[in-house]
Amino acid sequence: MTSTSLLVADGVTKVYGASHALDDVTVTINRGAIHGLLGKNGAGKSTLAGIIAGVIRPDHGTLTFDGRDVTHESAAAQQRHGIRLLDQHSEVLSDLSVAENLLLGALPRRRGLVDWRTALDRAGEILDEHELRIPPRRRAGDLSLSERRRLSIVKALTGNGRLVILDEPTTGLTLKERRDLMRWVRSLADQGRTFVYISHHNDEVRQLCTEYTVLRDGRVVAGGAMESLTAARLSTLISGEDVTEFRRRRRLDGDELLSIRGLRYGDCGPVDLTVRAGEIVGLVGLPGSGAQELLRVLAGLTPATGGEVRMGGRAVDLSRPRASLDAGIGYLTHDRIGEGVAAQMSIADNIHLGHWPRRRYRFLDTGRMAVRSERIRQAMSVAMTGPRQEIRQLSGGNQQKVLLGRLLTRDPKVLVLDEPTVGVDVAAKEEIHRLVDQVTENGVAVILRAYDPDETARLVDRAVLFAGGSITGELAGDDLTVSAVATAQHIGE
Repeated sequence: MTSTSLLVADGVTKVYGASHALDDVTVTINRGAIHGLLGKNGAGKSTLAGIIAGVIRPDHGTLTFDGRDVTHESAAAQQRHGIRLLDQHSEVLSDLSVAENLLLGALPRRRGLVDWRTALDRAGEILDEHELRIPPRRRAGDLSLSERRRLSIVKALTGNGRLVILDEPTTGLTLKERRDLMRWVRSLADQGRTFVYISHHNDEVRQLCTEYTVLRDGRVVAGGAMESLTAARLSTLISGEDVTEFRRRRRLDGDELLSIRGLRYGDCGPVDLTVRAGEIVGLVGLPGSGAQELLRVLAGLTPATGGEVRMGGRAVDLSRPRASLDAGIGYLTHDRIGEGVAAQMSIADNIHLGHWPRRRYRFLDTGRMAVRSERIRQAMSVAMTGPRQEIRQLSGGNQQKVLLGRLLTRDPKVLVLDEPTVGVDVAAKEEIHRLVDQVTENGVAVILRAYDPDETARLVDRAVLFAGGSITGELAGDDLTVSAVATAQHIGE
């Protein structure tokens, strides 16, 4: 990495919703750097990334790219300059081939028709150049999540891509996939590519990034070379205070609440599992192992093909999501944006989706909606301006709290949580851990899946291990350690 700056944001100010304001932000990104952009949810990271990419116009300040003033350039113009933004939900087009994804909009033609031979050859050259071993003819939807992420990055770098902003690129990946992706990004940076890396995983940032900027409440509070920053110091800079990790006091003494016997679904099963009232059970396993698939069966999203599920001794209907909810099972999806929130709707509307309070003549009872929203705000410590605020204006951590609050308004007996802290900062993660722990004090059972072995080891009472579609073992007591969970996931190196 040279000391020559590629991009400078100088004194940038933008008021963009209550939790997304930027105030006099100055950031310098050097050529060939992997620049970590850090901060709590709502600190302004995505707003700054949007300004750099031309998606958001700043109120004041200047943006200089390779010595050229691009402050008021459009997103299309910024792309022509070589600036690319890949947010955590940027995906490839599943129904197209790898080659079509890479060359979309620039497919070679011959006599008015697509020259597929040339297209496949050109796509193969691009893939080889970036050390991505994927057949160009392969359907993009058949790739693994990790391969799709890499393909989207290669697509961004194709042509004149010079600065790529990666927003939570490892979301949903196993630890091994995360490490493989990080090594690959580092190798691209060694070849002269420049990256802005946004992540709530401080360990990733410290391992990968060469320089950093920390935002808090829309202001820059620290920045510099990453090599001089300790893990403890980074957490303190991000949160503004020392963050105490939550560790649950384990309990295994409740009465049997949920009983799963001989359950089959897809290529998985038979699965037998018992969960007690007030217990937190972690499911551990790679994608396809049966762990995540079981959560979606319990939610009524994936059909079971055999076996039974009983709650308090009574058979549970899991044929559809409504039946699962009515049986007392509340499900929190791992895909907050795609399956969780209705982004264009208000916080109050999101809280009451599917169970609207009614007055006479079936009119909505907006008064009750406001009261319930306020109760959730207080109980969950949600940072919001009011119940009519659009939920998309909230940070990821606050959105997650709203979704959890929505489930709790249904008084569930069992909470099924798939990656409950995905995409949230370290402080919000600990808050959610404490909220989940508090719920169990009222006898609610919790089944969760978390890809972070440390999160699983600190939060659950016991961990059930999945592989090949079946339960292969269990960790509890002194055996439930971070290293044991990581080994069970087959993700350690």
